[in-house]
Amino acid sequence: MENIDELKKSTGGSPKYRLSNADVFVSPGGYHFIDYLDSVEEISPQIDGSGLTDEEVAYIEKSLQSNPERFENQVNAVKKHMPVKNKAVLDIGCGGGLFLSKLQQEGAVTTGIELSDTRAHYAKTNHGLEIFKRPIEADPWKEHHGSFDVVTLWDVLEHVNFPFSTLQSAANMLKSGGILLIDTPCRDAFYHRMGEFTYWLSRGQYPTFLNTMYSSHMFGHKQILSLSEMREMLEAVGMEIVELRKFHELSFPYSFYLKKMFKSDLIVKMMLPVVQVCLTIFPIRNKMLAVGRKK
Repeated sequence: MENIDELKKSTGGSPKYRLSNADVFVSPGGYHFIDYLDSVEEISPQIDGSGLTDEEVAYIEKSLQSNPERFENQVNAVKKHMPVKNKAVLDIGCGGGLFLSKLQQEGAVTTGIELSDTRAHYAKTNHGLEIFKRPIEADPWKEHHGSFDVVTLWDVLEHVNFPFSTLQSAANMLKSGGILLIDTPCRDAFYHRMGEFTYWLSRGQYPTFLNTMYSSHMFGHKQILSLSEMREMLEAVGMEIVELRKFHELSFPYSFYLKKMFKSDLIVKMMLPVVQVCLTIFPIRNKMLAVGRKK
């Protein structure tokens, strides 16, 4: 999964799905990926907060952090596997820092990694967190290997260039017996499978959910993993699988996803109440939670 050119070559160079935001390739082993990579090597480690406008603050607070239950669930997931008081926790891709802030209130010693200037600055200034703007794969992190009791990647693996390298680097940061927690969209779930079905049925004209799941832009979704792929990668980086399951969670408001699918404010307005009721009654397990313990 680490050489995009080789992976594309294995597919014959033709995407299986041509979407509005990306072309999705599928390897002979079933790995789904796009051929866009972020130039993370060019990102300055200095946090520049000049772009943190009122509009960006509103996005962080009303969209990125719009689901308070999500952050409570993340805190509870950590506490289920390890008491957090005085534990060293590293959150990779910490966004606006709300999860780390809640853990800090529980007595944890927290550190965050965030590559977005505005989100990193928001987390530092609004929550008083220690935030670093370096990819976890960067050399300066090597001197901190074995330093953390808990490492988390919430909605991160779908965004990174090379998920196996990211997992390996994250596992390296853990002490022996430390816990690695991950959530990410799941390819074995309803949304992805329905997107594939509607794409096939409409001959590519109506990919529905696939358009919301992949995007070839900076920090967009580059791959959607299956449960078996997650298990294989975690075991390959020396983790004992403690928990691996599907669950229901949306990171953004329902309207965000509807707008990506239909592009019409009128349709979104008409469908929003129906979608809200349906997903309340029938929550669809669209993501996976993976928890590993370092051997």
